[in-house]
Amino acid sequence: MSEGQFRRAIGIFSVISSPSRLEILRQLNSRGPMGYSELKSSTGFRAKKESGKFAYHLRKLLRQGLIQHNRVDKKYGITPLGRLVLNAAREIDERALLHVEQVMIRTTHETLEPFSSNRLMQSLVKEAGMSRDAAQKIASEIEHLVMGREGLYLTTPMIRGMASYLLLVDGKDDESTRLAKLGISNWDLELMLSSSPGVQSVIREAGFRALRERELFSSYPKDVVDAHMEGELNIRDIGTSTLAPDSVSIPLDRSAQLEDLLSLALSTRVELSIVAREDHDPSELRRLLLNVESALRAYGWPVLLNTVLLNEDLVKATDGLRGAEGSRLSFTLAFPGSPRAAAALASRGLAVSTSTTGALRSFLGAPVDPELPLISIVGASVNMPRLAYETQGDEAYFSARLLQVVEKASSALEHRMKNLPRSFNGNRIMSGAKVFGFVNLIGYSESPPAVKLGPSLIRLVEGTGVLAALMYDHRSAQRLRRLDAERMPPSELPHIAGWIPDGYTSGYYAPPSERSQTQVPLTSAYANIVQSHELTNTVDEHTSVVPTLKVCRACGSLNPPGATACSRCGSSALAPLYNGVLIS
Repeated sequence: MSEGQFRRAIGIFSVISSPSRLEILRQLNSRGPMGYSELKSSTGFRAKKESGKFAYHLRKLLRQGLIQHNRVDKKYGITPLGRLVLNAAREIDERALLHVEQVMIRTTHETLEPFSSNRLMQSLVKEAGMSRDAAQKIASEIEHLVMGREGLYLTTPMIRGMASYLLLVDGKDDESTRLAKLGISNWDLELMLSSSPGVQSVIREAGFRALRERELFSSYPKDVVDAHMEGELNIRDIGTSTLAPDSVSIPLDRSAQLEDLLSLALSTRVELSIVAREDHDPSELRRLLLNVESALRAYGWPVLLNTVLLNEDLVKATDGLRGAEGSRLSFTLAFPGSPRAAAALASRGLAVSTSTTGALRSFLGAPVDPELPLISIVGASVNMPRLAYETQGDEAYFSARLLQVVEKASSALEHRMKNLPRSFNGNRIMSGAKVFGFVNLIGYSESPPAVKLGPSLIRLVEGTGVLAALMYDHRSAQRLRRLDAERMPPSELPHIAGWIPDGYTSGYYAPPSERSQTQVPLTSAYANIVQSHELTNTVDEHTSVVPTLKVCRACGSLNPPGATACSRCGSSALAPLYNGVLIS
Protein backbone atom coordinates (compact mmCIF):
# COMPACT_ATOMS: atom_id res chain seq x y z
CA MET A 1 0.00 0.00 0.00
CA SER A 2 1.41 3.40 -1.01
CA GLU A 3 1.60 6.29 1.43
CA GLY A 4 -1.27 8.02 -0.36
CA GLN A 5 -3.47 4.93 -0.12
CA PHE A 6 -2.56 4.54 3.52
CA ARG A 7 -3.59 8.13 4.30
CA ARG A 8 -6.81 7.62 2.33
CA ALA A 9 -7.64 4.54 4.42
CA ILE A 10 -6.91 6.43 7.66
CA GLY A 11 -9.23 9.21 6.51
CA ILE A 12 -12.06 6.78 5.78
CA PHE A 13 -11.63 4.90 9.07
CA SER A 14 -11.65 8.18 11.01
CA VAL A 15 -14.92 9.12 9.29
CA ILE A 16 -16.72 5.86 10.10
CA SER A 17 -15.44 5.80 13.69
CA SER A 18 -18.43 8.01 14.51
CA PRO A 19 -21.74 6.19 15.22
CA SER A 20 -23.62 9.24 13.92
CA ARG A 21 -21.88 9.11 10.54
CA LEU A 22 -22.42 5.36 10.29
CA GLU A 23 -26.12 5.93 10.99
CA ILE A 24 -26.28 8.48 8.14
CA LEU A 25 -24.77 5.87 5.80
CA ARG A 26 -27.21 3.21 7.03
CA GLN A 27 -30.23 5.45 6.50
CA LEU A 28 -29.19 6.43 2.97
CA ASN A 29 -28.37 2.82 2.12
CA SER A 30 -31.70 1.44 3.31
CA ARG A 31 -34.07 4.28 2.39
CA GLY A 32 -32.40 5.86 -0.67
CA PRO A 33 -31.67 9.55 -1.37
CA MET A 34 -33.13 12.08 1.09
CA GLY A 35 -33.26 15.82 1.47
CA TYR A 36 -31.39 17.63 4.23
CA SER A 37 -34.30 17.92 6.69
CA GLU A 38 -35.57 14.37 6.15
CA LEU A 39 -32.07 12.90 6.58
CA LYS A 40 -31.44 15.02 9.69
CA SER A 41 -34.70 13.83 11.28
CA SER A 42 -34.26 10.15 10.36
CA THR A 43 -30.82 9.99 11.97
CA GLY A 44 -31.98 11.45 15.28
CA PHE A 45 -30.77 15.06 15.00
CA ARG A 46 -33.97 16.79 16.13
CA ALA A 47 -33.08 19.91 18.11
CA LYS A 48 -32.12 23.10 16.25
CA LYS A 49 -28.94 23.36 18.29
CA GLU A 50 -27.81 20.02 16.77
CA SER A 51 -27.96 21.36 13.19
CA GLY A 52 -24.31 22.38 13.34
CA LYS A 53 -23.22 18.89 14.41
CA PHE A 54 -25.29 17.29 11.65
CA ALA A 55 -23.79 19.61 9.00
CA TYR A 56 -20.30 18.78 10.31
CA HIS A 57 -20.92 15.02 9.89
CA LEU A 58 -22.26 15.56 6.35
CA ARG A 59 -19.14 17.51 5.35
CA LYS A 60 -16.91 14.71 6.65
CA LEU A 61 -18.77 12.10 4.60
CA LEU A 62 -18.85 14.28 1.47
CA ARG A 63 -15.12 15.03 1.72
CA GLN A 64 -14.26 11.31 1.74
CA GLY A 65 -16.64 10.55 -1.14
CA LEU A 66 -18.88 8.27 0.92
CA ILE A 67 -22.01 10.30 0.11
CA GLN A 68 -22.88 12.71 -2.68
CA HIS A 69 -25.19 15.72 -3.04
CA ASN A 70 -27.38 16.09 -6.12
CA ARG A 71 -27.65 19.80 -6.85
CA VAL A 72 -30.73 19.28 -9.06
CA ASP A 73 -33.11 17.61 -6.58
CA LYS A 74 -31.04 18.72 -3.55
CA LYS A 75 -30.92 15.22 -2.11
CA TYR A 76 -28.08 13.31 -0.48
CA GLY A 77 -27.30 9.74 -1.53
CA ILE A 78 -24.77 7.04 -0.68
CA THR A 79 -21.97 6.40 -3.20
CA PRO A 80 -20.67 2.97 -4.25
CA LEU A 81 -17.62 3.63 -2.05
CA GLY A 82 -19.90 4.53 0.85
CA ARG A 83 -21.86 1.31 0.40
CA LEU A 84 -18.61 -0.69 0.25
CA VAL A 85 -17.33 0.96 3.44
CA LEU A 86 -20.66 0.37 5.20
CA ASN A 87 -20.62 -3.33 4.28
CA ALA A 88 -17.02 -3.60 5.46
CA ALA A 89 -17.92 -1.97 8.79
CA ARG A 90 -20.81 -4.41 9.21
CA GLU A 91 -18.56 -7.40 8.47
CA ILE A 92 -15.92 -6.18 10.94
CA ASP A 93 -18.64 -5.80 13.56
CA GLU A 94 -20.00 -9.32 12.90
CA ARG A 95 -16.53 -10.88 13.08
CA ALA A 96 -15.85 -9.04 16.33
CA LEU A 97 -19.00 -10.56 17.81
CA LEU A 98 -17.53 -14.02 17.32
CA HIS A 99 -14.76 -13.20 19.78
CA VAL A 100 -16.73 -11.20 22.37
CA GLU A 101 -19.34 -12.74 24.62
CA GLN A 102 -22.50 -10.77 23.98
CA VAL A 103 -25.06 -9.70 26.52
CA MET A 104 -28.36 -10.83 25.01
CA ILE A 105 -31.66 -8.99 25.42
CA ARG A 106 -35.06 -10.73 25.36
CA THR A 107 -37.30 -8.40 23.35
CA THR A 108 -41.07 -7.92 23.26
CA HIS A 109 -40.89 -8.95 19.58
CA GLU A 110 -40.06 -12.51 20.72
CA THR A 111 -36.40 -12.35 19.64
CA LEU A 112 -32.99 -12.57 21.32
CA GLU A 113 -30.74 -9.68 20.29
CA PRO A 114 -27.28 -8.47 21.43
CA PHE A 115 -27.27 -5.37 23.59
CA SER A 116 -26.52 -2.26 21.51
CA SER A 117 -25.79 1.09 23.17
CA ASN A 118 -26.21 2.83 19.79
CA ARG A 119 -29.71 1.38 19.33
CA LEU A 120 -30.58 2.38 22.91
CA MET A 121 -29.32 5.89 22.25
CA GLN A 122 -31.51 6.13 19.12
CA SER A 123 -34.57 5.01 21.14
CA LEU A 124 -33.92 7.64 23.82
CA VAL A 125 -33.66 10.37 21.17
CA LYS A 126 -36.84 9.20 19.44
CA GLU A 127 -39.08 8.27 22.40
CA ALA A 128 -37.88 10.51 25.23
CA GLY A 129 -37.09 13.53 23.04
CA MET A 130 -33.49 13.79 24.30
CA SER A 131 -30.50 15.35 22.58
CA ARG A 132 -28.01 12.90 21.14
CA ASP A 133 -25.32 13.83 23.66
CA ALA A 134 -27.64 13.34 26.66
CA ALA A 135 -28.97 10.08 25.20
CA GLN A 136 -25.44 8.82 24.54
CA LYS A 137 -24.52 9.51 28.19
CA ILE A 138 -27.45 7.43 29.51
CA ALA A 139 -26.78 4.63 26.99
CA SER A 140 -23.11 4.50 27.99
CA GLU A 141 -24.01 4.25 31.69
CA ILE A 142 -26.36 1.34 31.02
CA GLU A 143 -23.73 -0.33 28.82
CA HIS A 144 -21.26 -0.05 31.71
CA LEU A 145 -23.80 -1.66 34.04
CA VAL A 146 -24.60 -4.68 31.87
CA MET A 147 -21.47 -5.47 29.84
CA GLY A 148 -19.02 -8.00 31.19
CA ARG A 149 -21.46 -9.38 33.78
CA GLU A 150 -22.08 -13.08 33.34
CA GLY A 151 -25.45 -14.72 33.91
CA LEU A 152 -27.61 -11.58 33.56
CA TYR A 153 -31.10 -12.32 32.31
CA LEU A 154 -32.10 -9.07 30.61
CA THR A 155 -35.32 -7.98 28.92
CA THR A 156 -36.27 -4.81 27.07
CA PRO A 157 -38.60 -3.72 29.93
CA MET A 158 -35.63 -4.04 32.32
CA ILE A 159 -33.42 -1.87 30.07
CA ARG A 160 -36.24 0.66 29.81
CA GLY A 161 -36.54 0.64 33.61
CA MET A 162 -32.78 1.32 33.99
CA ALA A 163 -33.03 4.25 31.58
CA SER A 164 -36.06 5.69 33.41
CA TYR A 165 -34.22 5.46 36.76
CA LEU A 166 -31.08 7.18 35.42
CA LEU A 167 -33.20 9.95 33.90
CA LEU A 168 -34.86 10.55 37.28
CA VAL A 169 -31.46 10.63 38.99
CA ASP A 170 -30.33 13.25 36.46
CA GLY A 171 -33.45 15.33 37.17
CA LYS A 172 -35.02 14.68 33.76
CA ASP A 173 -38.58 14.02 34.97
CA ASP A 174 -40.27 14.86 31.67
CA GLU A 175 -38.03 12.55 29.66
CA SER A 176 -38.56 9.75 32.19
CA THR A 177 -42.34 10.15 31.90
CA ARG A 178 -42.22 10.02 28.09
CA LEU A 179 -40.18 6.82 28.27
CA ALA A 180 -42.55 5.15 30.75
CA LYS A 181 -44.24 1.90 29.75
CA LEU A 182 -48.01 1.59 30.02
CA GLY A 183 -48.37 -1.98 28.78
CA ILE A 184 -46.74 -0.43 25.74
CA SER A 185 -44.51 2.63 25.53
CA ASN A 186 -45.98 6.11 25.20
CA TRP A 187 -44.26 6.36 21.83
CA ASP A 188 -45.88 3.18 20.48
CA LEU A 189 -49.25 4.15 21.93
CA GLU A 190 -49.17 7.53 20.20
CA LEU A 191 -48.26 5.82 16.90
CA MET A 192 -51.19 3.43 17.31
CA LEU A 193 -53.62 6.25 18.09
CA SER A 194 -52.51 8.21 15.03
CA SER A 195 -52.70 5.28 12.60
CA SER A 196 -55.38 2.96 14.01
CA PRO A 197 -58.84 2.75 12.39
CA GLY A 198 -60.60 2.96 15.76
CA VAL A 199 -60.30 3.21 19.53
CA GLN A 200 -61.42 -0.40 20.06
CA SER A 201 -58.51 -1.77 18.02
CA VAL A 202 -56.09 0.36 20.07
CA ILE A 203 -57.57 -0.97 23.31
CA ARG A 204 -57.29 -4.58 22.07
CA GLU A 205 -53.70 -4.15 20.87
CA ALA A 206 -52.57 -2.35 24.04
CA GLY A 207 -54.12 -5.05 26.20
CA PHE A 208 -52.60 -7.83 24.11
CA ARG A 209 -49.10 -6.34 24.36
CA ALA A 210 -49.37 -6.21 28.14
CA LEU A 211 -50.47 -9.85 28.20
CA ARG A 212 -47.62 -10.85 25.88
CA GLU A 213 -45.01 -9.21 28.11
CA ARG A 214 -46.52 -10.98 31.11
CA GLU A 215 -46.07 -14.39 29.48
CA LEU A 216 -42.66 -13.66 27.99
CA PHE A 217 -41.04 -12.15 31.05
CA SER A 218 -42.84 -13.36 34.18
CA SER A 219 -44.91 -16.44 33.40
CA TYR A 220 -43.12 -19.21 31.50
CA PRO A 221 -39.79 -20.69 32.68
CA LYS A 222 -36.82 -18.75 31.33
CA ASP A 223 -35.32 -21.64 29.35
CA VAL A 224 -38.68 -22.17 27.63
CA VAL A 225 -38.92 -18.48 26.66
CA ASP A 226 -35.35 -18.52 25.31
CA ALA A 227 -36.10 -21.64 23.24
CA HIS A 228 -39.21 -19.88 21.86
CA MET A 229 -37.26 -16.74 20.96
CA GLU A 230 -34.42 -18.69 19.37
CA GLY A 231 -36.86 -20.74 17.28
CA GLU A 232 -36.19 -24.18 18.74
CA LEU A 233 -39.90 -24.33 19.50
CA ASN A 234 -42.93 -22.10 19.22
CA ILE A 235 -45.57 -21.30 21.83
CA ARG A 236 -48.66 -20.47 19.86
CA ASP A 237 -50.56 -17.25 20.66
CA ILE A 238 -48.02 -16.04 23.19
CA GLY A 239 -49.86 -13.56 25.39
CA THR A 240 -53.09 -15.55 25.70
CA SER A 241 -51.63 -19.07 25.70
CA THR A 242 -52.11 -19.47 29.47
CA LEU A 243 -55.63 -18.03 29.34
CA ALA A 244 -57.25 -20.52 26.93
CA PRO A 245 -56.62 -23.97 25.41
CA ASP A 246 -55.91 -24.49 21.71
CA SER A 247 -59.10 -26.29 20.77
CA VAL A 248 -62.35 -27.37 22.37
CA SER A 249 -64.78 -30.02 21.14
CA ILE A 250 -68.31 -30.35 22.52
CA PRO A 251 -71.06 -32.85 21.68
CA LEU A 252 -74.11 -31.21 20.17
CA ASP A 253 -77.05 -32.85 21.92
CA ARG A 254 -80.61 -31.98 21.13
CA SER A 255 -81.03 -29.82 24.21
CA ALA A 256 -78.07 -27.58 23.39
CA GLN A 257 -78.95 -23.92 23.83
CA LEU A 258 -77.83 -21.31 21.32
CA GLU A 259 -76.68 -18.94 24.05
CA ASP A 260 -74.48 -21.68 25.60
CA LEU A 261 -72.66 -22.23 22.30
CA LEU A 262 -72.19 -18.53 21.67
CA SER A 263 -71.00 -17.93 25.23
CA LEU A 264 -68.34 -20.61 24.85
CA ALA A 265 -67.26 -19.40 21.40
CA LEU A 266 -67.05 -15.75 22.37
CA SER A 267 -65.51 -16.14 25.82
CA THR A 268 -62.69 -18.53 24.88
CA ARG A 269 -61.89 -17.47 21.29
CA VAL A 270 -60.38 -20.92 20.71
CA GLU A 271 -60.78 -23.32 17.80
CA LEU A 272 -64.19 -24.65 18.71
CA SER A 273 -65.70 -27.80 17.20
CA ILE A 274 -69.26 -28.96 17.78
CA VAL A 275 -69.86 -32.66 17.14
CA ALA A 276 -73.20 -33.69 15.59
CA ARG A 277 -74.06 -37.31 16.41
CA GLU A 278 -74.93 -39.84 13.75
CA ASP A 279 -78.62 -39.79 14.75
CA HIS A 280 -78.97 -36.00 14.83
CA ASP A 281 -81.94 -34.72 12.83
CA PRO A 282 -80.57 -32.83 9.74
CA SER A 283 -83.33 -30.19 9.74
CA GLU A 284 -82.85 -29.50 13.45
CA LEU A 285 -79.09 -29.27 12.96
CA ARG A 286 -79.53 -26.87 10.05
CA ARG A 287 -81.85 -24.62 12.06
CA LEU A 288 -79.31 -24.44 14.91
CA LEU A 289 -76.41 -23.73 12.53
CA LEU A 290 -78.30 -20.93 10.82
CA ASN A 291 -79.01 -19.32 14.19
CA VAL A 292 -75.37 -19.64 15.27
CA GLU A 293 -74.15 -18.24 11.94
CA SER A 294 -76.54 -15.29 12.15
CA ALA A 295 -75.53 -14.49 15.74
CA LEU A 296 -71.79 -14.69 15.03
CA ARG A 297 -72.13 -12.40 12.00
CA ALA A 298 -74.16 -9.89 13.99
CA TYR A 299 -71.64 -9.87 16.83
CA GLY A 300 -68.72 -9.36 14.45
CA TRP A 301 -66.33 -11.44 16.57
CA PRO A 302 -63.46 -13.23 14.75
CA VAL A 303 -64.64 -16.74 15.67
CA LEU A 304 -64.62 -19.75 13.35
CA LEU A 305 -66.90 -22.60 14.41
CA ASN A 306 -66.13 -26.05 13.01
CA THR A 307 -69.00 -28.53 12.83
CA VAL A 308 -67.90 -32.18 12.90
CA LEU A 309 -70.43 -34.44 11.18
CA LEU A 310 -70.40 -38.15 12.05
CA ASN A 311 -72.89 -39.18 9.38
CA GLU A 312 -72.83 -38.50 5.65
CA ASP A 313 -76.60 -37.92 5.74
CA LEU A 314 -75.96 -34.79 7.82
CA VAL A 315 -74.04 -33.14 4.97
CA LYS A 316 -77.30 -31.87 3.48
CA ALA A 317 -77.77 -29.73 6.60
CA THR A 318 -74.78 -27.67 5.39
CA ASP A 319 -76.21 -26.79 1.96
CA GLY A 320 -75.81 -23.07 1.34
CA LEU A 321 -73.56 -22.66 4.39
CA ARG A 322 -70.34 -24.16 3.03
CA GLY A 323 -68.28 -21.59 1.13
CA ALA A 324 -70.74 -18.74 1.70
CA GLU A 325 -69.32 -15.20 1.66
CA GLY A 326 -68.32 -14.16 5.17
CA SER A 327 -69.43 -17.46 6.71
CA ARG A 328 -68.25 -18.20 10.25
CA LEU A 329 -68.76 -21.97 9.84
CA SER A 330 -66.58 -24.78 8.54
CA PHE A 331 -67.36 -28.49 8.35
CA THR A 332 -65.54 -31.79 8.78
CA LEU A 333 -66.96 -35.22 7.99
CA ALA A 334 -65.26 -37.56 10.49
CA PHE A 335 -65.49 -41.33 10.77
CA PRO A 336 -63.30 -44.40 11.44
CA GLY A 337 -61.97 -45.67 8.14
CA SER A 338 -59.22 -45.65 5.55
CA PRO A 339 -57.90 -42.83 3.34
CA ARG A 340 -59.56 -44.62 0.40
CA ALA A 341 -62.95 -44.22 2.08
CA ALA A 342 -62.21 -40.55 2.72
CA ALA A 343 -61.21 -40.01 -0.91
CA ALA A 344 -64.61 -41.29 -2.04
CA LEU A 345 -66.29 -38.42 -0.15
CA ALA A 346 -63.82 -35.54 -0.42
CA SER A 347 -65.11 -34.29 -3.76
CA ARG A 348 -68.14 -32.94 -1.87
CA GLY A 349 -65.99 -29.98 -0.83
CA LEU A 350 -65.68 -31.08 2.81
CA ALA A 351 -62.65 -31.86 4.89
CA VAL A 352 -62.89 -35.61 5.45
CA SER A 353 -61.14 -36.92 8.55
CA THR A 354 -60.60 -40.65 8.93
CA SER A 355 -58.50 -42.72 11.27
CA THR A 356 -57.71 -46.41 11.12
CA THR A 357 -57.34 -46.41 14.93
CA GLY A 358 -61.04 -45.61 15.32
CA ALA A 359 -60.40 -42.26 17.02
CA LEU A 360 -62.29 -39.26 15.65
CA ARG A 361 -60.47 -36.03 14.71
CA SER A 362 -61.32 -32.55 13.52
CA PHE A 363 -59.70 -31.15 10.37
CA LEU A 364 -56.81 -29.88 12.54
CA GLY A 365 -56.14 -33.34 13.96
CA ALA A 366 -57.54 -32.49 17.41
CA PRO A 367 -59.59 -35.24 19.07
CA VAL A 368 -63.41 -35.01 19.09
CA ASP A 369 -66.03 -37.16 20.80
CA PRO A 370 -69.81 -37.46 20.33
CA GLU A 371 -70.41 -38.00 24.07
CA LEU A 372 -67.84 -35.95 26.01
CA PRO A 373 -66.48 -32.41 25.78
CA LEU A 374 -62.74 -32.53 25.01
CA ILE A 375 -60.02 -29.94 25.54
CA SER A 376 -56.75 -30.02 23.57
CA ILE A 377 -53.67 -28.11 24.69
CA VAL A 378 -50.37 -27.99 22.80
CA GLY A 379 -47.49 -27.09 25.10
CA ALA A 380 -45.32 -25.99 22.18
CA SER A 381 -44.46 -26.95 18.61
CA VAL A 382 -40.96 -28.36 18.12
CA ASN A 383 -38.92 -27.11 15.14
CA MET A 384 -37.67 -30.39 13.64
CA PRO A 385 -36.03 -28.88 10.52
CA ARG A 386 -33.83 -26.79 12.82
CA LEU A 387 -32.80 -29.92 14.73
CA ALA A 388 -32.06 -31.74 11.47
CA TYR A 389 -29.88 -28.84 10.30
CA GLU A 390 -27.98 -28.63 13.60
CA THR A 391 -27.32 -32.38 13.75
CA GLN A 392 -26.39 -32.71 10.04
CA GLY A 393 -28.26 -35.97 9.54
CA ASP A 394 -26.78 -37.77 12.54
CA GLU A 395 -29.78 -39.84 13.71
CA ALA A 396 -28.51 -40.45 17.24
CA TYR A 397 -27.59 -36.81 17.76
CA PHE A 398 -30.95 -35.74 16.29
CA SER A 399 -32.78 -37.99 18.75
CA ALA A 400 -30.82 -36.61 21.69
CA ARG A 401 -31.45 -32.98 20.68
CA LEU A 402 -35.12 -33.73 20.06
CA LEU A 403 -35.52 -35.04 23.60
CA GLN A 404 -33.84 -31.90 24.98
CA VAL A 405 -36.31 -29.62 23.17
CA VAL A 406 -39.27 -31.89 24.00
CA GLU A 407 -38.37 -31.48 27.67
CA LYS A 408 -38.77 -27.70 27.31
CA ALA A 409 -42.02 -28.14 25.37
CA SER A 410 -43.26 -30.44 28.15
CA SER A 411 -42.42 -27.75 30.69
CA ALA A 412 -44.50 -25.28 28.67
CA LEU A 413 -47.35 -27.81 28.55
CA GLU A 414 -47.21 -28.31 32.33
CA HIS A 415 -47.40 -24.54 32.80
CA ARG A 416 -50.42 -24.24 30.48
CA MET A 417 -52.21 -27.17 32.12
CA LYS A 418 -51.70 -25.59 35.55
CA ASN A 419 -53.43 -22.42 34.34
CA LEU A 420 -56.31 -24.24 32.60
CA PRO A 421 -58.97 -23.89 35.36
CA ARG A 422 -59.20 -20.13 34.83
CA SER A 423 -60.02 -20.64 31.12
CA PHE A 424 -63.66 -21.60 31.56
CA ASN A 425 -64.56 -20.18 34.97
CA GLY A 426 -67.31 -22.72 35.65
CA ASN A 427 -68.76 -22.87 32.11
CA ARG A 428 -71.68 -25.35 32.25
CA ILE A 429 -70.94 -27.03 28.92
CA MET A 430 -67.31 -27.80 29.86
CA SER A 431 -68.07 -29.52 33.17
CA GLY A 432 -66.59 -33.03 33.08
CA ALA A 433 -64.43 -32.27 30.02
CA LYS A 434 -61.54 -34.61 29.26
CA VAL A 435 -58.21 -32.85 28.74
CA PHE A 436 -55.51 -33.88 26.25
CA GLY A 437 -52.05 -32.32 26.36
CA PHE A 438 -49.63 -32.62 23.43
CA VAL A 439 -46.21 -31.65 22.19
CA ASN A 440 -46.59 -30.84 18.49
CA LEU A 441 -43.96 -31.72 15.87
CA ILE A 442 -43.58 -29.16 13.08
CA GLY A 443 -41.77 -29.85 9.80
CA TYR A 444 -41.76 -33.64 9.96
CA SER A 445 -41.58 -33.98 6.18
CA GLU A 446 -38.60 -31.57 5.90
CA SER A 447 -36.55 -33.49 8.49
CA PRO A 448 -34.74 -36.52 7.01
CA PRO A 449 -33.79 -38.01 10.41
CA ALA A 450 -37.44 -37.77 11.54
CA VAL A 451 -38.75 -39.41 8.35
CA LYS A 452 -36.13 -42.15 8.73
CA LEU A 453 -37.24 -42.80 12.31
CA GLY A 454 -40.88 -43.00 11.12
CA PRO A 455 -43.24 -44.49 13.73
CA SER A 456 -40.39 -44.89 16.23
CA LEU A 457 -40.14 -41.09 16.34
CA ILE A 458 -43.46 -40.95 18.19
CA ARG A 459 -42.41 -43.73 20.57
CA LEU A 460 -39.22 -41.79 21.28
CA VAL A 461 -41.13 -38.61 22.19
CA GLU A 462 -43.90 -40.33 24.10
CA GLY A 463 -41.29 -42.26 26.09
CA THR A 464 -40.75 -38.98 27.98
CA GLY A 465 -44.31 -39.18 29.32
CA VAL A 466 -45.95 -36.67 26.98
CA LEU A 467 -48.29 -37.26 24.03
CA ALA A 468 -46.84 -36.40 20.62
CA ALA A 469 -48.92 -34.81 17.89
CA LEU A 470 -48.72 -33.96 14.20
CA MET A 471 -51.35 -31.23 14.24
CA TYR A 472 -52.00 -28.43 11.78
CA ASP A 473 -50.55 -25.12 13.05
CA HIS A 474 -49.73 -22.76 10.21
CA ARG A 475 -48.80 -19.83 12.46
CA SER A 476 -46.10 -21.84 14.27
CA ALA A 477 -44.87 -23.28 10.96
CA GLN A 478 -44.59 -19.78 9.48
CA ARG A 479 -42.72 -18.27 12.42
CA LEU A 480 -40.24 -21.13 12.78
CA ARG A 481 -39.36 -21.11 9.09
CA ARG A 482 -38.96 -17.33 9.11
CA LEU A 483 -36.51 -17.56 12.02
CA ASP A 484 -34.61 -20.37 10.29
CA ALA A 485 -34.34 -18.28 7.11
CA GLU A 486 -32.39 -15.71 9.17
CA ARG A 487 -30.04 -18.39 10.50
CA MET A 488 -29.54 -20.98 7.74
CA PRO A 489 -27.91 -20.53 4.34
CA PRO A 490 -30.61 -20.49 1.61
CA SER A 491 -29.27 -23.76 0.21
CA GLU A 492 -29.78 -25.46 3.59
CA LEU A 493 -33.35 -24.19 4.16
CA PRO A 494 -35.58 -27.19 3.36
CA HIS A 495 -38.71 -27.03 1.23
CA ILE A 496 -41.20 -29.73 0.27
CA ALA A 497 -42.56 -29.71 -3.27
CA GLY A 498 -46.21 -28.73 -3.33
CA TRP A 499 -46.07 -26.84 -0.03
CA ILE A 500 -46.15 -23.07 0.44
CA PRO A 501 -42.71 -21.41 0.51
CA ASP A 502 -43.28 -19.30 3.64
CA GLY A 503 -43.89 -22.07 6.16
CA TYR A 504 -42.88 -25.59 7.17
CA THR A 505 -45.33 -28.46 6.89
CA SER A 506 -47.62 -29.02 9.84
CA GLY A 507 -49.67 -32.14 10.28
CA TYR A 508 -48.52 -35.03 8.14
CA TYR A 509 -47.80 -34.19 4.51
CA ALA A 510 -45.89 -35.86 1.71
CA PRO A 511 -46.04 -35.03 -2.01
CA PRO A 512 -48.40 -37.40 -3.89
CA SER A 513 -45.48 -39.09 -5.65
CA GLU A 514 -43.91 -40.06 -2.32
CA ARG A 515 -46.95 -41.11 -0.31
CA SER A 516 -46.80 -44.80 -1.13
CA GLN A 517 -43.18 -45.04 0.05
CA THR A 518 -43.53 -43.03 3.28
CA GLN A 519 -44.35 -44.55 6.66
CA VAL A 520 -46.91 -42.38 8.41
CA PRO A 521 -45.89 -41.83 12.05
CA LEU A 522 -49.36 -42.35 13.56
CA THR A 523 -49.85 -40.41 16.78
CA SER A 524 -52.62 -39.90 19.25
CA ALA A 525 -53.41 -36.66 17.40
CA TYR A 526 -53.27 -37.72 13.79
CA ALA A 527 -55.96 -38.17 11.18
CA ASN A 528 -55.94 -38.97 7.47
CA ILE A 529 -57.52 -35.76 6.21
CA VAL A 530 -58.33 -35.93 2.52
CA GLN A 531 -59.56 -32.99 0.45
CA SER A 532 -60.93 -32.75 -3.06
CA HIS A 533 -57.72 -31.36 -4.64
CA GLU A 534 -56.09 -34.79 -4.19
CA LEU A 535 -58.69 -36.52 -6.37
CA THR A 536 -57.78 -35.16 -9.81
CA ASN A 537 -57.13 -38.67 -11.14
CA THR A 538 -60.21 -40.28 -9.65
CA VAL A 539 -63.09 -37.85 -10.16
CA ASP A 540 -64.91 -36.36 -13.12
CA GLU A 541 -63.27 -33.24 -14.56
CA HIS A 542 -66.47 -31.29 -13.88
CA THR A 543 -66.37 -32.07 -10.15
CA SER A 544 -66.73 -28.90 -8.08
CA VAL A 545 -63.60 -28.35 -5.99
CA VAL A 546 -64.29 -26.17 -2.95
CA PRO A 547 -61.66 -25.12 -0.38
CA THR A 548 -62.56 -25.90 3.22
CA LEU A 549 -60.86 -22.82 4.70
CA LYS A 550 -58.69 -19.85 3.84
CA VAL A 551 -55.47 -19.05 5.68
CA CYS A 552 -54.26 -15.49 6.25
CA ARG A 553 -50.68 -15.14 5.01
CA ALA A 554 -50.18 -12.12 7.30
CA CYS A 555 -51.10 -13.63 10.68
CA GLY A 556 -51.77 -17.33 9.93
CA SER A 557 -55.38 -17.28 11.15
CA LEU A 558 -57.97 -19.66 9.70
CA ASN A 559 -60.93 -18.07 7.94
CA PRO A 560 -64.13 -19.39 6.34
CA PRO A 561 -63.89 -20.37 2.65
CA GLY A 562 -65.97 -17.39 1.53
CA ALA A 563 -63.90 -14.79 3.41
CA THR A 564 -62.38 -11.87 1.48
CA ALA A 565 -60.46 -10.44 4.43
CA CYS A 566 -58.97 -11.95 7.58
CA SER A 567 -61.34 -11.82 10.55
CA ARG A 568 -58.38 -11.37 12.90
CA CYS A 569 -56.09 -8.78 11.28
CA GLY A 570 -58.13 -7.53 8.31
CA SER A 571 -55.55 -8.54 5.68
CA SER A 572 -56.84 -9.50 2.24
CA ALA A 573 -53.87 -11.84 1.66
CA LEU A 574 -55.85 -15.08 1.98
CA ALA A 575 -54.99 -18.44 0.44
CA PRO A 576 -57.25 -21.52 0.11
CA LEU A 577 -56.45 -24.46 2.35
CA TYR A 578 -56.83 -28.04 1.20
CA ASN A 579 -55.58 -30.78 3.52
CA GLY A 580 -53.13 -28.36 5.09
CA VAL A 581 -51.85 -27.47 1.61
CA LEU A 582 -52.12 -23.83 0.57
CA ILE A 583 -52.77 -23.18 -3.08
CA SER A 584 -51.71 -19.67 -4.16
